[in-house]
Formats: sequence, structure tokens, C-alpha cells
Amino acid sequence: MSIRKFLAAILCLVASIEAFSLNIKVRLLTEYTPTSVVVSAVSGRYSLICDKQINAVVLEAGTSITLTYFGNRVKVEKGIELLGTFTEVEFIGTKYNNVFSLKTDKLPQERVYEENLSVGVLGNSLLLINTISLEKYVAGVVQSEVYGSSQDVEFFKIQAIASRTYCLANLNRHIRQGYNMCDAVHCQSYKGRCTQADIFRATYETFNDVIVDSLNRLISPAYHSNSGGMTESAGNIWQKDIPYLQSKIDTFSVGARNYEWEKIIPKRLWVNYFVEKYGEKYRTEELYQEAIVNFEQPIRKALWIIESDTIPTKDIRAYFKLRSAFFNVSLQGDNVYLKGKGYGHGVGLSQEGAIEMVRRGYSCEEILQFYFNNVRIIKYTEIIDL
Repeated sequence: MSIRKFLAAILCLVASIEAFSLNIKVRLLTEYTPTSVVVSAVSGRYSLICDKQINAVVLEAGTSITLTYFGNRVKVEKGIELLGTFTEVEFIGTKYNNVFSLKTDKLPQERVYEENLSVGVLGNSLLLINTISLEKYVAGVVQSEVYGSSQDVEFFKIQAIASRTYCLANLNRHIRQGYNMCDAVHCQSYKGRCTQADIFRATYETFNDVIVDSLNRLISPAYHSNSGGMTESAGNIWQKDIPYLQSKIDTFSVGARNYEWEKIIPKRLWVNYFVEKYGEKYRTEELYQEAIVNFEQPIRKALWIIESDTIPTKDIRAYFKLRSAFFNVSLQGDNVYLKGKGYGHGVGLSQEGAIEMVRRGYSCEEILQFYFNNVRIIKYTEIIDL
């Protein structure tokens, strides 16, 4: 082996090690704003660090600590013993397989996480941050986002690459709040430790893989459940045109579980929406009355034009909690009947479409290149400015 090849191999190995050790900070229970939580060690061992000082208490499998918001501080109790109140409490794993669980009365059941936890205060609730390696986080996201929708490793690979790319492209999203990502759909759904073997396999078989655009930049890989047979352009949803997120015909999503939907809305509620948003004419003038109960989208329409009014279909979707903004409207007696297609905003990758492409033998890369224009998959260590 030449010196150059030897050095290149060493650099690749070092890069891989650095990538593997990359940790991210994820805010937990974001949507629940907990004021009290029970932290239990599931496996391994945790040292308790309170305001940067090591506490004599060690958390081992089967033992718990209760943390409570208390006057802008964190009250720490072990059983009936009060350990004190602190600004920040950290649970640092000291063995190989460190796993903890969180239980609060706001959760239907406890959630299990890996690696480390820090607890502070944000507003009138506890701020819980899980520090975890990137790959374990990605596996957890894939399980939270798609578990049950497919059992195919190739589809899990697609979701792992998309989730990893999204995370790395948005690492600074919450940096001012002291963490990288939240666990809600604002970032990516993350409900804890991955327990599905095939998801682990897919995550580690795509280790370091990310999606980049034609300028070698990480993309923001939007995805949804079903496109309804036609994806949407990002500019129609988020008012920002993105070259790799353009509308296209998607026959792979046709006929899947979330391809079609129906909803019946009382006519008075439907009319009231247009009156409140666009004026009394929708109640009093026949032209406008007829227009709002007769609407068809043979292809996706971001805007519904009625005379001088421009009505975003995404606003109607949000107000009536529809599955998508891809729908037709007709009148049936005293009700408005909506017949729609798809589930979600429609931008980027259709999960059900991707599952069908996997069934037909398309590769992971071919599927990603179908839903995202002019992209390729590379190792993120190749991106100089990451």
C-alpha cells in the first residue's frame, strides 16, 4: 500500500470514529411541559451531578429519582429523602449500556431512552435534554415516525437517511435554548429508544449517509404519509421555492391506505369559514355561494381563486383539520362533502409511495432521487463545511 493510500485510509477511519462519537442534545417531552418526573435506571449505572458537583447517590437498575419544578429550581428526591434543590441535575452514564426511563402523569406510559440526561428549568416547567449519539437518535426517530407502516429494511434505510440528513441540516435550530432538536413534530418525532432490530440494521447499514443537492449542501428532506398521487412544491406550502422539492406525478402512492379520504361538514360551518375570512358576500350572493360548494382539483391547487379572492387550500386544511389540501367539494343536502387524496402536506417523500417502490424493487437511492430532484447520497464526513 502506498503512503498516500495508507494516509487516506487512516483519515477515513478517523472521520468514521468522529462521526460515530457525534452527540446531539434532544429536548424531551416538549409537548407536555412536565412539572414532575420520575427518572429510573433501566440498565447500566448513572452518576448524579447536581450543579456540576458529583452527588454521592448512584442510580443503578431498578432505582429511581423524582424531580420536581420548585421555585425556579429542580427539587431532587430519592424515595422520602430530599437531596436538595438545584439549577441543573445531570444523569451521566458510567457503564456501557446506560438506559433510563421517564414517567410523568402527563404521559400515557413511561418512555425509555439511552445515554445521558440533564434536567433544568424552562419557564414554569422542567427542561429535559437527552444527550445521545446521532445514530441511536436516528434509529429512535425512524421507529417513532414509521414503525408499523412497513417491515422492509430498505424502507427503513430511506427513512434513516432522511432523518439523519434533517437532523444535521438543522443542528442549530434550538441552539439558543441549549439543545439541538426537540422531540416533537416541529423537528422530528422522537419517543425514545429503538427496539426494532431491522430499524437498527437499516440505520447502521446507512451509517453516515446523507442527502445533498447539486451544490453539495445538505437538503431538508420533507416527508409525509401519502401524496395522493401528486406531490406538492415547497413554494406553495412554505412560500420558499426549493429546487429539490418540486411537484411531480406520483403513481406509486395511488391505492395505498392513506390515498383517499372523505369528510362531511355542515354547510353552515363551511359557509361561516368563508364569511369570517372573506366577507358576507359568501352568505348573501349566489355567485359566491355556488362557488364554495363546487370545487375540483384534478391536479393540486395551492390557491382557490373565486373572483377577486385568493384562498390558500392549506388554510382550509388547517382550519377543518383535513388530511390534506388536495380535495374536491360538492353539496349534499345541508352538508358539504369533501373527497380528498393523500395525507400530509404533500411535499417531498411520500412514505407510502416509497414503500410501494421498495416492493417493486427500486433501490434506496433510486427512491430518494425520485422524490427529491437532482440529489445524491454521500457520507456526511465528505462535506467540508459541516
